[in-house]
This record gives sequence, C-alpha cells and structure tokens, in this order.
Amino acid sequence: MKKINLLLLIGLCLMLAGCKQETPKENHSEITIGFAQAGIESNWRKIQSKSIKEELEKQNYQVMSRNSFSDPKQQYQDVMTFIAYQVDLIILSPIEEFGWEPVLEEAKKANIPVIIVDRNIATNRSDLFLTHIGSSFKAQGGRAGLYVTNHYQKIEKEAINVFEIKGVENSSPTRLRHDGFAETVGRDPRIQITQTITGDFIRLKAKEKFSEAIEAGKLNNIDVIYSHNDEMTLGALDALDEYQLENKFVVVSIDAQKEMIDLLKQRKVNCVVECNPFMGELVTNTVKRYFDNKTISEDIYVSDTVFSDQNSLSAIPPRNY
Repeated sequence: MKKINLLLLIGLCLMLAGCKQETPKENHSEITIGFAQAGIESNWRKIQSKSIKEELEKQNYQVMSRNSFSDPKQQYQDVMTFIAYQVDLIILSPIEEFGWEPVLEEAKKANIPVIIVDRNIATNRSDLFLTHIGSSFKAQGGRAGLYVTNHYQKIEKEAINVFEIKGVENSSPTRLRHDGFAETVGRDPRIQITQTITGDFIRLKAKEKFSEAIEAGKLNNIDVIYSHNDEMTLGALDALDEYQLENKFVVVSIDAQKEMIDLLKQRKVNCVVECNPFMGELVTNTVKRYFDNKTISEDIYVSDTVFSDQNSLSAIPPRNY
C-alpha cells in the first residue's frame, strides 16, 4: 500500500472541515471543544487547565485537550489537529503572541470559532477569534510597580535599583508586565531597572540565570527584585539560599501561588500580585453564549487582587494551588 502524504491528508481534513455545518448543536454532549494548553510549567498552569476542563465537562461538553509543553511549534500543530478533527470550538492558551494568523485563518475557513485565554496574541485581525479571557497583565505590572513606589515614598534614598526577572520572550504577559511596572515606577525618577534576566516562567531556568548574576556581581546595589511569576521568584530565592546570601531585597512577585503566599506570611517576600487561574466558569459561560447565539464582549477580564506586607496577612484566604 502506498504511503499517504500527511500534508495531503491534513489538507483533505481541512477541506472537509470547511464544509462543516455552521448551525450550533443544542445538546452539549454533541459539542466537542479543543483545548490547546501552553504547558505545565507551574502549579498555576495546572490549576488553570483543571478549572477550564472541569467547568466545561460539568456542562457535558466533550473536551479534547492537548498540551504543547511550552513548545510554540507543537502548539501550532495541536491547533491544526483540532481543525482536522473538525471540533466545534477551540480554546487556545497561547505560548507566544506572534505567528498565529495563518493557523487561525485555517480555523476561520473551517468555521471553527476560537477563544483565546490567559496570554493574548498579536494581530490586527479581530475576526480571527471570538474573544480574549484573562487578566490585565499591564495592570498587574502596574500594581507591582505601585507597591514599590509606595514602599520608597518616605524613604530617603538617591537611587533605587531594580533587578527584573522576565518571563517568556514574545509573550503578552512578559511585555505587558514589564510595561506596566516600568511606567508606574517611572513616576519616581530614583527608581530604575538596572538588571534584567529571562527565566521563561520556569523555576530552574530562573535559578540558573540568577545564580549567574550573583557570580557576576550583578546584585551589588540592587534594592528590588521584581519577578514576572512566582516560579521564577522561587528560583531566585533558591539561588540566594544556595549562595548563602541574605535576602535584604524588596521582593515583588506575580501569581499568588500557595508557596509564595506562605513566604509572604513569613515576611520573606513583600508583595504578591494575584493572577487568577480560575477562569473555567468565565470560559464555559462564554462557550455557552456562543452556542446560544448571544453577544460576546471583545475582552473578558478575570478579577485579581494584591497581597502585601501592608495588609492583614492572616486574612488571606487559603490557596489551593
């Protein structure tokens, strides 16, 4: 038997998908949702996946889930697979902002709607997806910056130097958490970001890069460690412990995982900006609104809060991730 060319097979599937009936199914159990997750790099990501899948399954939607393990090329393939399978709707939690237009154009040709969750994508084509559901990353960076400016408001110091630990390059949270923070601390001319590393939102990667910074003497004169997520903050703190260095820094993190909140209660970090992973109910309600032919907002924001050493730490509710 001759081997069938995989590209021809996928092309045939996409052609068939283009003929898919546009009328939504009324029975939820007849609706298949493709969920393309970015990875499992943190407890935050795991609980986000669980929240979305559990809420969809509660409403009897059939969920086909794929995890790209932080590989952008694999994630493109995962979405193309959903298109070939002719799912009824795709939920995409993108790793990177760029490169999605060709893939989402194929979904559009196949009449498969797409909902973007958590990180956003960079495109001027608003017709390529239904909506984006997630946090305002720029607001999170701004809240982190506001804590720093407030902390130093009554402290006489000529220069305040920040060591920034960034997430994945070319991702919306990395860009916007930096921008929000930089714009906010920029109101105080004393505060400057003087050192930066990229930890890809991964604890071990951040520990490795932060250790290199310690060895290179780049922590000299640093006052603030600002990290784009808890996993990288934990990696930096691990490095400080390994080198037996005193944590004399103002430490600001984003996510609010249990381990970080515990460190906040122990006064080992100063401020944790929440990034709420429990978006399953919002996602499921949006899916239902689509199949009920109801209006959907262009952006749907998850509510976040801020925990800091300026609050009553005993009042922080238990974290389960």
